[in-house]
Amino acid sequence: MNCTKCGKEIPDGENTLCEKCQKKETKKEKSGEGKKNNIIIIAIIIAVIAVLLIVGYLVFGRNNKVGNSIGNIRNYGYASLQGNWIYYVAPNEDSSKIGIYKVKTNGSGKKELYMNDADILSLNVCGNYLYFIGVGAESFSEEDEIDNKIYKMKLDGSDLQVINDNEFNNNCYEIYVINNSVYYIGVDANIYKMKLDGSDKAVVTENGTGYLGITKDYIIYNKMEENSSDYITYIMNIDGSNERPILEGKRLYSVNIEDDYVYYTNEEKQIYKTKIDSGNEELILDTTAYNLNLKDDYLYYLNYLDFENEDLTVCIFRIKTDGSSQEPEKVKTLETYSSFIDVVGNWVVYLDSTDESAYIKMVKVDGSQEEELFSLSYEQQIGEGNQDTVTNENPDTENVEQTQPAENEGDTNITNTNDVDTNTVANEATNTVETEDTNTVAATNETNVENTVQ
Repeated sequence: MNCTKCGKEIPDGENTLCEKCQKKETKKEKSGEGKKNNIIIIAIIIAVIAVLLIVGYLVFGRNNKVGNSIGNIRNYGYASLQGNWIYYVAPNEDSSKIGIYKVKTNGSGKKELYMNDADILSLNVCGNYLYFIGVGAESFSEEDEIDNKIYKMKLDGSDLQVINDNEFNNNCYEIYVINNSVYYIGVDANIYKMKLDGSDKAVVTENGTGYLGITKDYIIYNKMEENSSDYITYIMNIDGSNERPILEGKRLYSVNIEDDYVYYTNEEKQIYKTKIDSGNEELILDTTAYNLNLKDDYLYYLNYLDFENEDLTVCIFRIKTDGSSQEPEKVKTLETYSSFIDVVGNWVVYLDSTDESAYIKMVKVDGSQEEELFSLSYEQQIGEGNQDTVTNENPDTENVEQTQPAENEGDTNITNTNDVDTNTVANEATNTVETEDTNTVAATNETNVENTVQ
């Protein structure tokens, strides 16, 4: 018989290949098995890398590099988002204290993390920690100052630390956690930063401001012109370099930033935008907008439902940043008004009240869903004999423009006149936000801290 491969004559038997062809075939089979094994090994390696990337993203990739937005911080910073959790500030059940809570973005899993006797402001979530200002009680002694502190705390409420014990301006109610630093206004009204543990406090710029807005790239602040009592809004790089006015000779209000655009309201509360360093401004909406807040492609604000026809119901509205729609979209109609609107993920967190109760809720940005975060029945509170209150009286909902007293211009009030004059939440700590010409946070012992409206 002959070899079926090469045709060489071979002895009759079971083998159909000659010895030489048998060796070639064996070598080929081993080579094929080797390639197959290599493919399996490569596939395993790819799968492991993919798993590690997913785990790394879930553990680290969803952690904030910036603790909160300018818009939220300028609305007191009562809410911030990281991953699938919203962290927010609200009173406890009997409104005797103010606390930090967390809730999942689907509205479930609400949990208390921390309680304070006075107000909590400027909530930043970054990495595994929360950073915030705790407004302390003011002594009745003229020698003593307000005992405000900057804290950090783990996301589960443990490891509470004071990282700045009153070494910042008492009129400073905003901090920004960015690039592994905490930015704040110092006792000399200049902009400072410190490490996340409170060490290495250093001046970023000596500009004597009372207003602060910071992103990962820019610092925005108000600066008084030489030989003038007028304030102009300036911008500089995050490292304190390249100081220049955003618009020559102009002061901007409710400032927000996204990419290279600044969004703001003018003195008449109309909504504008300007590209940084362009020197030009563009009208987005001819309206009266209060508490302007930016999220993604929308600007959120408070205004009356129909002022021209004397419908003074206050609503949360939103408008596209590109100005493509001149008709604002109504997100929520309020019973009275809200002293803040914080936008976190797909939710807007706000305060409201009726004749019977007060509450903090979050509503989907398109108005499609609502979840309650806090509520207080006035009847129940009175029944318990608690007479102290948290009050928003004579509301000026542009309360978030926090500046030095010299910057106060007596901003226009927005008030819901539907038989509601005040928005009251009972509170033993007497934590009051009054928003007419000044924004006053009253801590324990009926202490007043004036934080003047810009």
